[in-house]
Amino acid sequence: MFRSKNPFRSLFSIVVLASMNASVVPVRATDLVPNDDLSNGASVFVFRDSKKKPQERAGGAAFRKGSASAGGSVARKAKFKSQMAASQKRKVDQQKARQAEIAKARARERNARLKLSITLTARADALMEKGDMTGATTNYREALKANPKNADAMVGLSQVLTVKGIETAGDTNNDAAIPYLEEAVKNDPKNAVAFAKLAEVYDTWGKNDKAIASYESSIALDPEMTALYLPLGLAYVENGNSEKAELYIAKAQAAGFDTSEAKFARVELMSKQNKNAEALAVLDQMVKSEPQNGEAYYQRAVVYGRMSQQDKAVDSYKDAIRVNPQMAEAWFDLGVIYYNKGDYDNSLKAYQETLRIDNSNAQAHANLASVYRQMERYPEANAEYKQAEAAGIKTPDLYSEWGFCLGKTNEWDKSVARLETAQNISPTAVDDTNVGWAYYNAARVDQAKKDDKAAQARAEANLEKGKASLQKAVQKDPNLDAAYLNLGATQNSLGEHEEAKASLGQAVALHKDWVLALNQLGLAYRGTNDLPGALVQFNRVVTLDGNNVMGLFNLGSAQYANKDKSGAKKTQARLKKLNPALADQLGNIIAGVVVDELWRQGRKRVRIPGLPF
Repeated sequence: MFRSKNPFRSLFSIVVLASMNASVVPVRATDLVPNDDLSNGASVFVFRDSKKKPQERAGGAAFRKGSASAGGSVARKAKFKSQMAASQKRKVDQQKARQAEIAKARARERNARLKLSITLTARADALMEKGDMTGATTNYREALKANPKNADAMVGLSQVLTVKGIETAGDTNNDAAIPYLEEAVKNDPKNAVAFAKLAEVYDTWGKNDKAIASYESSIALDPEMTALYLPLGLAYVENGNSEKAELYIAKAQAAGFDTSEAKFARVELMSKQNKNAEALAVLDQMVKSEPQNGEAYYQRAVVYGRMSQQDKAVDSYKDAIRVNPQMAEAWFDLGVIYYNKGDYDNSLKAYQETLRIDNSNAQAHANLASVYRQMERYPEANAEYKQAEAAGIKTPDLYSEWGFCLGKTNEWDKSVARLETAQNISPTAVDDTNVGWAYYNAARVDQAKKDDKAAQARAEANLEKGKASLQKAVQKDPNLDAAYLNLGATQNSLGEHEEAKASLGQAVALHKDWVLALNQLGLAYRGTNDLPGALVQFNRVVTLDGNNVMGLFNLGSAQYANKDKSGAKKTQARLKKLNPALADQLGNIIAGVVVDELWRQGRKRVRIPGLPF
């Protein structure tokens, strides 16, 4: 009846993940990812919601229907079966009492079809008494073909279909039983047992309104079906009808079902009414009187969570696990709390325990992937995203985050594929931007293979695909600064420097003093041989961030190209304190050891040992 919400909802906001080993004054772009590409300088990944979207607990409702630890549930279900059997027997006895009348009617009947219908009905009754439900069904249906108004055949068929429905439903309330039970009540609107079982199956499958109607019908037809009071009360809780919920929960307790299950139902009702203190009082009393009731500790933790008393919630979840170490929901909720607090080590352990107990929990796999992502354990994150997808989570958020992590492991083809899946599911400007990001970085990998013609051709093709996706992004959202940055970087890499200047100028206009965009803008000016313009941008970068090694390298190179060798050496000295290896490369340029192909060709790439992608 009560189901947890899917915490992977897709909200549109942007938190940007960018490329340089730099400290930036954040406006919209935060969470920078280092990048070692000197010629192209920056690329930006945009999280669809946020890099650290809060996770949601499984315990969204105070009573989890069907919980093995919910005391009294087994006893109530046994009583329900007993009452159904008794109601079924009363129905059969009523039918037998009519056999004498049926015999008289048969003797008086002269019409052949009506007589046949009565004969077939009698035969079906006999087969049903012998337990031959298949034969009984066939004969009842034939009787109704002969006489569609044969009330006795309709009632008999309803009885047989009820038995078939109950058998099909089994202990799990398989929804394959619904057609049998719906036909049963259609044939006999007074079949209390069919209504009762139908209500239970509807309830299991979240068909709340239909469940309530069927529960009400069954109780109205047979007031002795008292075992239905509690599930009906719970259905009304979920439906939001507190008055009816209170009425039936009280009736259940008065009828002898004052069990843990009924108390949990009352706790749920109180929680729906925001009476958390009262709910907590009931649960406190339960854990005192039933110290081995793990469900009571679990529900107490849920209430503490709603009251924002997270430390007490953690303690109560731990109590639930102490009593029942196999309670996957408690481990899961602990994982959520620890994750939201930033305690990734404990969150990791909690989700691993959840999956040890129930490896099919798709949301646990997805949440664990996020933990690994926060811990920068990207290969393990990728493995968990894959498990989450296999278990049924196929949301744009999952594919987007997965694409990011695949990029972090340099699996750019796979990254492109996952991000394009997110784009297809939810074609937003953010998704278009990320597809462009992946194509751009895939191209950079191929550009590094300077002597491989096929790789160079592939790089060119990927840059064109990335540009197309990024152009769609800026059309959809003209205020998305990250899209303009990525577009400008891609255009720079294609040698389209005038176009890059326009795109990057828009990025800077949207995101003032964004050093990533300013660095790229400087590269665009260099690409058009406007050294004074490039120097303005690179000077702005190092003014904003004196520790920006890429800005210092680019500034020193531009100074040397502008024949300011003295200024270039001073910049090199500053860079040497921050990154000696990069300073040495700048020194080689200043000394004329390295021909300045980097700027002349616009798309060459120099790798810096030790820096991530």
